[in-house]
Amino acid sequence: MISVAIKQKAKCCGCNACAEACPKFCIEMIPDKKGFFYPKVDNAVCIDCGICENLCPFENVIEMNTPLAAYAAWNKNRKQYLASSSGGVAYVFSYYIVEQGGVVYGCTFDGVRARHIRVDALSDLYKLQGSKYVQSDVKRLFGYVRADLKVGKPVLFIGTPCQVAGLKSYIRHIPSHLYLVDLICHGVPSQKMLLEHVGQIVNNRSAEQLSFRKGQLFRLEITSQGGTVYSSEPHKDMYYRAFLSGISYRESCYKCPFARKERVGDITIGDFWGLQNTVSLPLKTEEGVSVLLPSTEKGKALIAAVKSSLNIYERSVDEAVNGNDQLRFPVKKALPAKIFNVLYPVVAFDKVVTVCVAGQKLYTVFKIIGRKVFR
Repeated sequence: MISVAIKQKAKCCGCNACAEACPKFCIEMIPDKKGFFYPKVDNAVCIDCGICENLCPFENVIEMNTPLAAYAAWNKNRKQYLASSSGGVAYVFSYYIVEQGGVVYGCTFDGVRARHIRVDALSDLYKLQGSKYVQSDVKRLFGYVRADLKVGKPVLFIGTPCQVAGLKSYIRHIPSHLYLVDLICHGVPSQKMLLEHVGQIVNNRSAEQLSFRKGQLFRLEITSQGGTVYSSEPHKDMYYRAFLSGISYRESCYKCPFARKERVGDITIGDFWGLQNTVSLPLKTEEGVSVLLPSTEKGKALIAAVKSSLNIYERSVDEAVNGNDQLRFPVKKALPAKIFNVLYPVVAFDKVVTVCVAGQKLYTVFKIIGRKVFR
């Protein structure tokens, strides 16, 4: 029985593997007061088989590998590139897999709710484009992945490292036609936080669509009744401020065992922060460049298969790792995050973030003054 994950929230990432693998279906993912999902066991049905504990990615050793290479890359197709996050490389991988008769599992916005979906048509790949700075719902998805693998379909799964780790634990023996791509993840707020924030903005009207980013343009946009009703730069939006400051993350994000150089997927993708010698690249890097870190031979083979669709330049692994904190350590749970944890949801989301941001500024001022005084 998964008692540890329930009692110690920092040891549960909400990957849903335990609930999907339970032979008695006695585990249900229930949201806590902050909106994060945790497993709840029906003890009357549980047979203490231990399957859930044996596959928990936070409680068991998951195979991870050091990157074999590093690349700066972006999609050659200008339209796809501009519609995607960073360099649009995930779209290239997805297109290739579907073209081979396979399926892709990735995150989309269903209105303003983020969830993982199954895509098997090229015409639907646009649904997976763009960044989603919120924890995606993957309930009942792993079973579909296993069913596709069983009939021999190539499968590409794109998700946060903990979601990839959860799927690896669930599948157990990873076949050659399953490709795992993990994202460089900062941490995840909950759907409840996002819905509350959006609800306040649109005054409880229906929000039809939400976008956090296109390419390197970070901007929260909300569409309702066919028109844009809200558009804000990150430093002016409270949800964005909380996310970028590491205030509103799930407890496990601050102790993430996957925020390190060794990677859980076949390929790691994200923004290539810290990219050096950019003048040598035939691109304005402010438009977005992806970092590709293949950690298995399968990952290298997938990159080789799509190389003709990419502008791709090999860089050093150290350059990629040094430019991304999340490839070295998880975000620190600083004072503002601790304040947020105490106040939310007793106090409304936007108000709590305002207090935390103000406290963060005040703390920084005192820190600077302290340094000058004690020099």
